[in-house]
Amino acid sequence: MELAEKIRILLEMAVDDLDEGLRHSALRPINIRPLRHGGRTFRIFRILLTNACVFNCYYCPMRRDRDLPRVEVSPEQLAHVFMTTYRRGWADGLFVTSGIPLSPRDTVDRLIRLLEILRFREGYRGYIHVKVVAGADSAQLRRVVELADRVSLNLEAPCPDVLRQIAPQKNFTLYLRTLTEVHRLAESLRADGRPVLRSGITTQFVVGAADDTDRQILTLVERLYRERVLHHAHFSAFRPIRATPLENRPETPALREHRLYQVDYLLRHYGFRLDEVVFDGHGNLPLEVDPKTAWALAHPEEFPVEVLTADRERLLRVPGIGPKTAENILRARAAGVLRDARDLAALGVRLWSAAGFLTLRGRRLADACGLTLRPLIDPRTASGRRLYEFSPGTFR
Repeated sequence: MELAEKIRILLEMAVDDLDEGLRHSALRPINIRPLRHGGRTFRIFRILLTNACVFNCYYCPMRRDRDLPRVEVSPEQLAHVFMTTYRRGWADGLFVTSGIPLSPRDTVDRLIRLLEILRFREGYRGYIHVKVVAGADSAQLRRVVELADRVSLNLEAPCPDVLRQIAPQKNFTLYLRTLTEVHRLAESLRADGRPVLRSGITTQFVVGAADDTDRQILTLVERLYRERVLHHAHFSAFRPIRATPLENRPETPALREHRLYQVDYLLRHYGFRLDEVVFDGHGNLPLEVDPKTAWALAHPEEFPVEVLTADRERLLRVPGIGPKTAENILRARAAGVLRDARDLAALGVRLWSAAGFLTLRGRRLADACGLTLRPLIDPRTASGRRLYEFSPGTFR
């Protein structure tokens, strides 16, 4: 098979990750996705080294027993392709992952070879995100940490029982230990003055492929944040892949994935604790209302909040007010320019969400605006019955 055809197949594994309305953008001229970080937008070239794999995970499009063309490119070939796109100004960074065709150690050796070619032979100093696999040895992981800007390892499940349901060949304890080993190595190198992993460590969970709960997932995520292992987590709503053991399982509502990301933001940026998050009787987040509003409705004693006197922490508890908006309110308040709801809207307050929980000069904002509470039921809670060829989680 020609190199161009191999590249097309390996890029295609990421193209299906796009919303259908955006998919055309990934084809001009190759699969490049925007990444926003630190106020800037980077264009990330995303590709697999190979889609061959010895593992037979029930949810995965690259599982061993699935019939699809198996191709691989060498580290030298991929380095050449990426540097060509970089020099032409098409991409600012690289995200590379791989199936496991032989063993975890062999796979990570190939990833290291790619990193060394890019960093030393090509002199590339830009962004590289590498997805490693459990089973690599400590020396290999250390080398990846030295050369990459971000490292990820997908746990896929929140506990051993759930992982056994979807990937019986995988060892949850080994995966978690590898993730924490990457963190330990990074901390050791930083202690020696090495500025490694500037973009941190990430992981991902496949949501709804087995009998998991949002509480299980978020409990592990919160622990990894508390231990400073993770920069952030990704959540991938399960989609049934054609010709896999789970092809008849209903797909997970996209709104469930969205709710998990909302709680993730509350934990990382809003000062919420996990024990403050509202779960239903099954340990899942309510789909019909966002997590912040669910907390506010469960704590009427905390409201209304007076815009002109509340501190930043109290403002952040109001639905419809985020960190930037809270800062805008504090600055406007100090300047004495907060007069009415229009001023709040101009500062970024989402009045439909916030008005029922705020007062301005003692008057409820909802009354002043003539607003009523918006409907809580979201039509996106319904899940369809489509089959997919690829997984949205390949490049997260």
